[in-house]
Amino acid sequence: MKKITYILISLLVFSTGVFAQTEIDALRFSREDIFGTARAMSMGGAFGALGGDQTGVSINPAGIAIYRSSEVVGTLGLMGERSKVGNETKNRTTFDMDNIGFVGYYPLRSDVMPFINFGFTYNRAKSFNKNISAFGELENSLLDFIVDGTFGRDPNQLRITEGGRDPFITQPWLSVLAYNTGLINQNNDGSWSPIDTNDEMPLNRIRMRERGYINNYSFTMGTTINDVLSIGAALNIKDISYRLDSEYDEDFSNGGFTLENMLTTDGAGVGAKLGIIYRPVHQLRIGAAYHTPTWYTLTETARGEMFEDITDYEFGAKSAIFQNNYTLKTPEKWTFSLAGVLGGSFIASVDYELVGYQNMRLGVPAGSSDRKDFYDPDNKFISDEFKLASTVRLGMEYRFTPQFSGRLGYAWMQNPYGTELKDYADVAFARSNSIFRMEGDTNYFTGGFGYRFNRNFFLDFALVYKTQTDELYPFPNWWNEADEFFVTTPFELKNNSLRGMVTLGYRF
Repeated sequence: MKKITYILISLLVFSTGVFAQTEIDALRFSREDIFGTARAMSMGGAFGALGGDQTGVSINPAGIAIYRSSEVVGTLGLMGERSKVGNETKNRTTFDMDNIGFVGYYPLRSDVMPFINFGFTYNRAKSFNKNISAFGELENSLLDFIVDGTFGRDPNQLRITEGGRDPFITQPWLSVLAYNTGLINQNNDGSWSPIDTNDEMPLNRIRMRERGYINNYSFTMGTTINDVLSIGAALNIKDISYRLDSEYDEDFSNGGFTLENMLTTDGAGVGAKLGIIYRPVHQLRIGAAYHTPTWYTLTETARGEMFEDITDYEFGAKSAIFQNNYTLKTPEKWTFSLAGVLGGSFIASVDYELVGYQNMRLGVPAGSSDRKDFYDPDNKFISDEFKLASTVRLGMEYRFTPQFSGRLGYAWMQNPYGTELKDYADVAFARSNSIFRMEGDTNYFTGGFGYRFNRNFFLDFALVYKTQTDELYPFPNWWNEADEFFVTTPFELKNNSLRGMVTLGYRF
């Protein structure tokens, strides 16, 4: 951000409150992945106008009105994920139930509205299962960052004393940990400086272990009017389970230090979806869907610990486990879709999705003793530095025989960062976990096949290759009290995954 004062940066980047979230937390639980049935995934997830599929119903609830029979489906997925930074590679394999659903078809014996359909769908919306390791050399140390963030603070307010006031409640966690570990000290003139490291550039290592998920449960209802216009609505419930364990090391010739962090987040939220599919002719389908924000209530627990072996005494300090409740409103979502069905053998489909990440909002829960404007600085940052982001999904299917179909697809998901945030990377963070990722655009290459055993049973298979290149920062870029800008060189984090999926379904 241009011409930002040190006072504002101190409030946003070097967050002082233990009971605080930032834009990092908001984005983590707002940016979702592409999951669903094997048929939809093999076509790049482009099912907003097609309907007649559990993923299509999840994208556009009007898709439930395409069904002319009841259906039960389940999807199993096996995913191998690789995260690579330089020569450091970490792999993770998971086996999950990605999708399960039921649609009930109920005839009404009416010419205008001949039926009404009800359904329940579970979809995995995001997986957090990832291991990351990075090793390299820095131009600046985390200690330099901490020293500038501790400017003007009283060491008596940072000191941990037995039976005294807990400094982690009112002071920046990194300042408290570094001061009580002996890694920073106040000079006679009141300024702060790091422990003597002989002006070396440190070797640093990052280790991260993420686990968890966002699950989506939809209760959907829809019908078709005059066999031309399908409409649908859904109640959407999501639950979040997330855990992060991170370790950051810096090594010098005379020793080093380690910073460890633990973070868990759990909670649930509610939202809704509305959709239409219009068929002007049998071969063409036009769809539009609106997803309201999801309003989450979340509970977070966090702990930080730092220890060093630079001094002869090898000090260490750690916080207690703190808990905080907060609310998150995710951005709303619009999806516009177009599909062509030609000759009963060929299908081509495209979805365009638009998400306004600048509309994410953090808040305090009802009944909280915190001020209602507590998150105003973070929400102002979100409004200014995030943008509308697009997702494009393309897919096609060709039926070689009445029983066997082949499919191909592609999807592209744009990153949500504004230009200045991407260039400056001066994000805010809470507590003492300064590590963050600036996520890049995501590409999906998909394919698969389907086989209909008879009019009731069917099986679909899909392969989904996902690739994304991120920038991994050990700590943000920052301004000091003299408004001088310091750059932290990020690691290039290459993520790719291969997911195999099988869907088994029964129509009746």
